[in-house]
Amino acid sequence: MNDYRGLLIKKQRKELDISLEALSHGVCSPSYLSKIENNILVANDDIYNLLFKKLGISTMDTIKEEKIKQMLDLFFKYYMSSDSKIFKVMDELLEYKDEVVSSCLFVQYQLFLLFASEMNSQINISLAEVEAYYSYMDDSQREYFNLFRLSSGNMELSDNEEWIFIRRLKAKANLYAYQKNTFAAYDLYKTCLNYAVELGNKKLIAEILCSLGWLCLDIDLNQAEKYYTSAAQYDSQYKMLAFFNLGATMIQHKDCMEKGNQYLNKGLKSCTDDFFAVKYKEALFVYAILKENVGDAKRLIKELDDSKYIDVFSMMLNEDYQLNVGYQNRLKELKNDSSLFKFLFIKNCEYLHKYKDICVANNFI
Repeated sequence: MNDYRGLLIKKQRKELDISLEALSHGVCSPSYLSKIENNILVANDDIYNLLFKKLGISTMDTIKEEKIKQMLDLFFKYYMSSDSKIFKVMDELLEYKDEVVSSCLFVQYQLFLLFASEMNSQINISLAEVEAYYSYMDDSQREYFNLFRLSSGNMELSDNEEWIFIRRLKAKANLYAYQKNTFAAYDLYKTCLNYAVELGNKKLIAEILCSLGWLCLDIDLNQAEKYYTSAAQYDSQYKMLAFFNLGATMIQHKDCMEKGNQYLNKGLKSCTDDFFAVKYKEALFVYAILKENVGDAKRLIKELDDSKYIDVFSMMLNEDYQLNVGYQNRLKELKNDSSLFKFLFIKNCEYLHKYKDICVANNFI
């Protein structure tokens, strides 16, 4: 399910202190409304319009909504093709910022703002703000969100035309990387790096080095380490990202688990971002479980209340957690969320295969 309007209804209903029963009366059952609000199902437009009317939420004209949708599609098309027409579309889309709040286009519009913030310093939106709507995104929207996250977007904005050219070129490289066209992405990142070195922009150099590091994580971990550590030397702000990616990946490899643990601990000590601090602790928790350091795991889980994966980590503290059907099902759901959960999913499958006879006999699989 991925319709943001359910969340909007829930927020407005609670602000007005209206019960589920009162709001759903004459429209649908309270249980049906609860499923709409909690993103369990998507209703038809008539139901949304009736609920909006009862809550006093104004709806957007259908023709205007379709026009905005077409412009959003154009924006992302132009972004990926480095087409200069993107600026005209961007300026026009910004005029509808207040109107899309009650539209099913809201999440797509937030993604637009995120990408547009790299080209317009007046747009103030953070990665964390948009990530709050991740569960309401469809597959293509998640691709765009992850694409932006991979490129970090921590650059200081500039009107320098050469900088804008490199940013567009890097967007293409990001797309190649996300499509697993590794060699094309690598060559384009290297081209971006050469331009950045010519400009002498250390932040830009560090950002591209991080992209090269990310690209090499699954191919050549030693080379990835060189790129990431170089990025941290060019700009210490990138140490947080570099050390996390290195540490979280290295703990998945038996021969470099200890080095990965060292990177995670170094990064956490210098971490100034609450979002990344949680990510660091999640990875350190997984390391503690893998090394059977129960004491460290129990200490870390006390600091993971803000993690949206707390249920998974809690299950991992139990004996024989890999046989837990709930744990197995959650890993199936989360295996595409991050490389760490993909690793845990594969590791759990290997465990179940190794003890297949026991698992079958006890109806675990």
